[in-house]
Amino acid sequence: MEKYTSLIMIALLVVVFYFLILRPQKKRQQAVEQTQRSLEPGDRVLLGSGIFGTVVALGERQAVIELSPGVELTVLKQAIARKATAADEDVLDDDDDDPELDEADVVPESTHTESTYTDQTYTEPPVPEQPRSAGADTSRLS
Repeated sequence: MEKYTSLIMIALLVVVFYFLILRPQKKRQQAVEQTQRSLEPGDRVLLGSGIFGTVVALGERQAVIELSPGVELTVLKQAIARKATAADEDVLDDDDDDPELDEADVVPESTHTESTYTDQTYTEPPVPEQPRSAGADTSRLS
């Protein structure tokens, strides 16, 4: 029995490795593939980079995502992490974007200054010559 103990331990480690690592990874991969297959135009999605968008069109490997009206982005389907839920997105009020910003903080456009380009040529300043050290062999430098 003692000669089979090490073989039994190795087999047990393989079984544990399968159930703790390989099987859950396979289930996650199947869930991602199922999500990608179930996408339809109009679905609200969350990309892996954290960008929200709406699916406009789907191809075999790519999807066109509308980020805001008129702004579209083509991504690989693998970049889509999941369908977005209502809990994922914040609700923003259009009436009061920033409650701490009042009219006194707003700078009128007329006070902005514009920089103008003048037609001047740029010349680099001269580089001062470096002093040579007394013991250096300068014949190999040229």
